[in-house]
This record gives sequence, structure tokens and C-alpha cells, in this order.
Amino acid sequence: MYLNKHVSMPGTSVVDAVNEVKGSIEHCNFQIASNLEAGKAKLINILSQFPATALCLLYRYEADACRPESAAEAPPASELTAALAEIKSYYLLASLSFSGSGFNRETGADEKQHLTEALQVFPFSIDDLFVLTDLIIDAFRGRDACRHSFENHSGLAVKRREGSSRYGKLKLSDIINAIRDSQFDEQFLFLPCAEMQQYVVDMVFAEHLWLSSRQELAEANSGLVLFIANQYKSGFLDFDDLVQEGQTGLLRAIDKFDYHLGFQFSTYAAYWIKQAISRALSRCERIVRVPCEQVANIHKVLRAKNELLAKTGREASVKELAEYSKIPDDQINGILSISQAAVPLENQCDDEESLAPIDFLEQHVFVQPFKKIEQSDLKVWVAKAIKILDPRELKVICCHFGINTGNEMTLQEIGAELNLTRERVRQIQVKALNKMKLSYGKQLMGFL
Repeated sequence: MYLNKHVSMPGTSVVDAVNEVKGSIEHCNFQIASNLEAGKAKLINILSQFPATALCLLYRYEADACRPESAAEAPPASELTAALAEIKSYYLLASLSFSGSGFNRETGADEKQHLTEALQVFPFSIDDLFVLTDLIIDAFRGRDACRHSFENHSGLAVKRREGSSRYGKLKLSDIINAIRDSQFDEQFLFLPCAEMQQYVVDMVFAEHLWLSSRQELAEANSGLVLFIANQYKSGFLDFDDLVQEGQTGLLRAIDKFDYHLGFQFSTYAAYWIKQAISRALSRCERIVRVPCEQVANIHKVLRAKNELLAKTGREASVKELAEYSKIPDDQINGILSISQAAVPLENQCDDEESLAPIDFLEQHVFVQPFKKIEQSDLKVWVAKAIKILDPRELKVICCHFGINTGNEMTLQEIGAELNLTRERVRQIQVKALNKMKLSYGKQLMGFL
């Protein structure tokens, strides 16, 4: 009893230590996620102060110039349409109330505030934030008065201003040209110089907090990517490629994670990492790419096929697979057909003496040379054999077997043409065949 008591204690302490480490890691993830959300929210709040943000969003989305890489990154179409319609209405009202000397405070302040509130709730994508931040920075660099006063600020802001822009899918030059074509005053789109300067400084620090927290959260959970990628080894991708695809899923999880819901980040990120790796494998494992939803159906049908084989000990029919997997019969046949793997015809081994599948396939496109020789020789011997027949025997043989005529005739038809009975035509045919067999029987038998 004493020994067992002391043996069990170290195990309990190890479990507690592991749980404590996991708890500290998740607490660290939650802290980083809170900093990330704070920086992102502050960045969106600052971008919403510029009416140019509304004009840029309308140009990008209404011109269908912004296309998300995948459907998972795109907001719902109904939500996006409603948000853009609201932003467009408030933008038009705010632009109409603007005068050449600035906002008309009596009529334009409310419209400007409504526009800012509509922009703050817009579902910005990561690409939107990158493009809008570069747009504001680029416009700020073009204003001489702002640029000279900006030199006195911190090194981070100056470095961000002088750094290279992260252009999105739509170049900033196209957006700036579209903004210039709108014929609105720069004071309206990008605010007065003093106000814009303060917003730009705050925007740079908010962007730095957001991106640094994003990178920190990715680095803190890089071990999770390695752990999951290790489970998919021995596949069609190298381990480095699996890790790279897993990092893509991790970044997508970081951008979508909401720590307010109380779920662990590692549990949430594991789903996106596995999905990214699985989709990469489905793209690479087949020569002809199969859609991801069909890959899921293939795995479902194959899993049902193996389970039924283990239960019944025989191959399951299409009807049984349909009932077990809850998939219609007509789809089962299609899934089974596309689930077949492609086999290379050429030899994949370095050994030149080994045979490839193409070596066992018969060529049906061109006639084999041996068959050509055989047919030509047969025609020669048949021509020699029929030369020994008399005219009536030759007529019967050629008409009945279609030699040099192309049409085969019955004995009754030949008898009607020669004014003979069917039995007499048969006797002539037997006599002619015996004569040919006696002279060229051995040569003709070799073709059988």
C-alpha cells in the first residue's frame, strides 16, 4: 500500500504540471489575441474616419475588382451588399454637404458620423486593411505640409512611411486615379492636414500592434503546426510543404479567432491547419484535380465500403453503399469512378529491363504488320486454289463465300441464278471444296 501510494503520486504531479503548462499557454494565447483584436479594432476605427476609405471600398467591391482567394475568406454576399449600400448612401450625403472650405458643420457632421459608424461595422478583409493603410500612407506622403511636420515624430512612424507598400490585388495607382476622377476635394477625402497627421501616427502604431501580435501568436503556435503536419507525412507532399500549408491555415485561424467566445485557440486553430493540409493534399495527390467536396464524398464512400466489407465479409453493392452512406445511387457510381487512381503507362523505375504497363497493351489504332502479311498471303493461296475450278464451280464458290464479289449468297439464290436446284448447287460446292482441299489443303489449313 505504501509503495503504491508513492508510485501514483509522481504520475498525478506530472498530469498537474502538464495541465498547468497547457493553461499557461492558452492564457498567453488569449492575451496575445486580445492585443491583436485591440490593434485591429483601433486600426479599423482610424480608417473609418477617412471618407476615402468608403470610396475605396465602393470601387473595389462594386467594380468586382476584389476577389477573395477562397469562399471561406469572403463575407456572406447578403451582409456585404447591405453594408456597401449603407456606406454608399452615407457617403453621398456626406459628400453633398461638403463645401470647398471644409465640412459644413450644421449639415455635414451628422452624415460624416453616420458614414464613420457604417465603416466601423464593415467586415474588412485582411487585404482590405493592407490596401487602405497603404492608400492613406501614400496620400499622406503626397501632401508636403504633412510630410515636413511628420519628420519630428517617432522612428516607427517615419520607418513605416518610408517603407515599401504592401500592394494588394488591386494596385494603389488604380485606386488613386479613381479617387481623382471622382472630382472631390482632398480635404474631404483625407481630412485636413493637422487632423490627418494625428490619425496617421495613431494608425501606424495600431497597425504595428496588430501585425506584431499576429506574428507573435503565429510563432507561439508554430509547434502545433509541426505536430499536425507530422501526422500527414509519407504523402504526396514533403514535410516542409506540409508545414507551409499548415502555417497558411494557422494564419487564417488567427484572423478569424474570437477569444470572447471562451474557446481554446489551439483547438480552433487545429481545425484550420488540418483543413489547409488536407486541401493541399487533395490538390496534389491526383493528376486530374477533384473538388474538395467530392474528395470528402470519396472518403465517405470508401470508408463505408471498408466497414461493410468487415461486417459482411464480401464486397458491398452500390445499393448497400447508398443506404449505408446516405448518398443516392446515381452519385455512388460517379464517386466510385472518380476515386480510381491514375496509373502511369511509362516505366517509373530506373531498371530498363523491367516492363511498364504500356508494354502489355495491344495497339488498336494501327493494324499489326503480321496481320497484313497473313491477309495478303491468304488472298494469294485462295486465288491459286480457285483457278483449278471449272467455271460453274468457280461461280458457286465465289457467290457463296463472297470472293471477289463482296456479297455472300445462299444456295437457294445461287440455284435460282444458275437455274439449278438447291441440292444440285450443294453437290457442286462439295465437289469444288474437295478439289481445292486436295490441291491446296495444307497451305490453307495453316491460316486457321
